[in-house]
Amino acid sequence: MDKSNTVLILISIAFVVVLTACGDTAGVPPPTPTTAESARPTRTPRPAAANTQPTTAPTAASEGTIIRPPPTNNQTGLTTLGNVQVEMSLEGTIKTEGQTDESIRIVMQEIRLQNGNSRLVIESTTPDQGISRISYFLIDGETFQYTERGDERTCISVSGSDFFTGSMLTPESLIGDLKEATLAERGVQVNGFTTDRYTFSLNEQSLGYQGQASGEIWVASSPNIVVRHIGTLNGSFGGIAVEEGGEILPQSTGNLSWKYNVTQIAQTPTITLPETCTQQQAAGADIPLPPNISNQLRTNDVISFEASDTAANIAQFYQTEMVAKGWQAGTVTQYGDTYQLTFTKDGRTATITISTTDNRTQVIIFLGL
Repeated sequence: MDKSNTVLILISIAFVVVLTACGDTAGVPPPTPTTAESARPTRTPRPAAANTQPTTAPTAASEGTIIRPPPTNNQTGLTTLGNVQVEMSLEGTIKTEGQTDESIRIVMQEIRLQNGNSRLVIESTTPDQGISRISYFLIDGETFQYTERGDERTCISVSGSDFFTGSMLTPESLIGDLKEATLAERGVQVNGFTTDRYTFSLNEQSLGYQGQASGEIWVASSPNIVVRHIGTLNGSFGGIAVEEGGEILPQSTGNLSWKYNVTQIAQTPTITLPETCTQQQAAGADIPLPPNISNQLRTNDVISFEASDTAANIAQFYQTEMVAKGWQAGTVTQYGDTYQLTFTKDGRTATITISTTDNRTQVIIFLGL
């Protein structure tokens, strides 16, 4: 098994086993194959967050009294704060028998603006691969995924996809309903919010795993959200198969720490697309799109979507509208309900394939030079 894959599997197992005592975990959106361009990514500069270190106005909880935190929902509660920044970082080291110690660092930063625009950056750092970054943008209702890995860059525009809901940037996805936490003190000022501070300590043991997790949680009441959450995880695992019939994991020990912070942004920043994405938009600006389409996807040289109209009507649409946009019509090939149209313009080519599957018209447009 590839060493880097083993590390990720071990970390995933540690999170799932230990933190399910408090709640479920959520997955990170998977990376997309990239195309070469530009230089290697450097670490993303991050806006300075006010009061990231908690300043307390100590009012200790009553001795001998256990008070659990109230239910929280950051996914909903954050929408009431206007412009907001959420940042979560995870750092850890895996020590595996017979292998070099492996470190990993993941930083996730989300900016949500009151105007509906958002940006989510997921950045990972490993000794072997350096910095890899996936950024998701929601700008004026259009969603983009931008991938940076080594010297490669790719931008994809996808309609009807929500890259933000269900990300790891909510405490619920990491620690659920906080049922294992207990009140430590009230009236703590942190990140500009008045909060109650809770602590938790867990000891877990299961097949092939034993570990301990502890941390602190700051919960605001208006709105009812977690505004800061820190914790550590230490454990050992191994001697079990990843899946039925799979390879047995080597014996390993590891540690992981995390920090989560929510801060409000006083001024409204501008979220802008990377150059690769803006170039992609410009390249397809003179490609007309028919009404009532869905599942639209764009890359630098491909546009695809589904249409509710018939293949014949879509073919007629492009024969008319492409010429109106300055394209010169080329060949038209038809095989039943499948059409292929070619066009040229200023040294560029556009090949449009139209077909019908399950009563839906599918269109793929290839752009070339």
